[in-house]
Amino acid sequence: MRLLFCCLCFCTVLPSTLTAQQESFPSIKMQPYPEKGIYRFPSFTDAVLVLRNGLSSTQKLNFNISLNEMHFISEKGDTLSIAEPETLQYISIRGSKFYYDKGYYQVTDSIGDLLLGFTQLLSIQQHRVSAYGMTEPHEGVRTYSFYSSNGKTDAIGKDEKITVTAREIYFFGDKYGHFSKASKAFVFDHFRQQQSALRNFITVNHTNFHSYKDLVRLMEFCKTLE
Repeated sequence: MRLLFCCLCFCTVLPSTLTAQQESFPSIKMQPYPEKGIYRFPSFTDAVLVLRNGLSSTQKLNFNISLNEMHFISEKGDTLSIAEPETLQYISIRGSKFYYDKGYYQVTDSIGDLLLGFTQLLSIQQHRVSAYGMTEPHEGVRTYSFYSSNGKTDAIGKDEKITVTAREIYFFGDKYGHFSKASKAFVFDHFRQQQSALRNFITVNHTNFHSYKDLVRLMEFCKTLE
């Protein structure tokens, strides 16, 4: 599936459509598992790839959450993933930036070189479905198809049902594109001269570092400290 994305050698200008209002991410509810996995966006869409050496390129991309890969469609119609993602500075899609640090992080907000990002972990459940739609054991003959998750391919039967949900884990990133789980320690280290004000805000607002809404409010407060 991996192929070096050669067209990165051509410099392009960032389209204005990609600087539009930042898209909020949708949580994945229980849903059927598609054959090609769960994609972040409904379709492949215009994106800008910026390399660490400053070169940039445009291409239609989509992020496969199941495989933690950024995909594009080749001229032959094959779905391929970008090779050597560690050479990327970031990828911009629909107002959101994706950074790579041993895996992709979608950044939804930033203050200077402080980034707020997240990853989604999928929970896959497999059920056998009877003729009456009940999820119960069934030992009949099956026709197999396949699904992939975390790089592993598994067979499922025609009488089986795969459903998936996701939970979000939030991270702070720095100017080097390195990410750590969202925490007080990271923010305090970033705003060393304003730790007292930050500590008071976090205490008064009972900031939950596992809550996206709380982290957005914290980022808004941090903008007043700049």
